[in-house]
Amino acid sequence: MLPRIVKAAIKALFYFVLLYVLPMFLISQVSGFAPEFFAGYGQLLNLFVAVVIFFVVASELTSGTIFQHAFNVGKAIILMILFVLALDGGVVATDFQGIHIWADLRLFLAMLVAIDLLGLAKSILQAINFLSEKAEQQLPTPQPAG
Repeated sequence: MLPRIVKAAIKALFYFVLLYVLPMFLISQVSGFAPEFFAGYGQLLNLFVAVVIFFVVASELTSGTIFQHAFNVGKAIILMILFVLALDGGVVATDFQGIHIWADLRLFLAMLVAIDLLGLAKSILQAINFLSEKAEQQLPTPQPAG
């Protein structure tokens, strides 16, 4: 169990740096030009990072069990919901220095959701495969006749 915990901690640290530290550094550098543009996404970024890290750690701690696949299915569903919330259903509008900016990101959102649907299908198929392998292991070994 200890190697799983260490591996989960290393993965959590890696994902924290990759998904939180680097983006926050970049946002802090760019936000000098447009601080109001990034103001609304800080809390959403924190939620996204917490969700991803939770599911990575939970999946790693439960590796080799059906719960690993259940967490992967949950991660795919929750990420789809987060993407739809983050992009306001695909239409993003903001005011920037007196200029109203409107972006239609529905195609981009559809691609993100499609990728997550593929991840969801992959997780479900992996769970089915895991359960069928477990069932095969419980079958009696055929003995040669004679």
